[in-house]
Amino acid sequence: MAIRVTKHIQPLFPVRFKRTVRLRNGREMVIRRMRSGDVEIVTELEHICFKDAWTDKHFRREVENGVVSVPIVAEINGEIVGYIVPWFIEDEIHIVNVAVSPLHRRQSIAKHLIGLVLQEGQKQGSVYAYLEVRISNFAAIHLYQKFGFSEAGIQKKYYQDEEDALVMEKYLFQKLNLEQI
Repeated sequence: MAIRVTKHIQPLFPVRFKRTVRLRNGREMVIRRMRSGDVEIVTELEHICFKDAWTDKHFRREVENGVVSVPIVAEINGEIVGYIVPWFIEDEIHIVNVAVSPLHRRQSIAKHLIGLVLQEGQKQGSVYAYLEVRISNFAAIHLYQKFGFSEAGIQKKYYQDEEDALVMEKYLFQKLNLEQI
């Protein structure tokens, strides 16, 4: 299946993109583009977070894509503690992977990663955002609902262990206020 791309997100997330944010606990976090040198660490984190983890080959493909895929990492004191892999296709954002280290959860890391992707995509002209989440992942579902995502359907046996995925969607019609999430 070929993906038709009619616009390009690169100007908003250049290779040297870097943003510093302050977390709930007062620590600083750096958000930047994922680089090929990050793939090994990101893959390790992926295997800690997920039963049906992506391989390093998946992440390398995302880093090298550069047109549709814009993978981003979050660092605290130089340590990668989370990441997000969004695809920007025509007027849609598809969040295909997001994870935060179990040692760093509940510090607003995922909130900042998702918020950044939605805000920057909205600036670029994205109108819709989509994602899939395990139906048993109540914490993630709750976070996505805080962002205004709603249930769009169920993908039966979506994951390798045959668990269903909840498909969620968001219409990007209003400005996001991360303070309210």
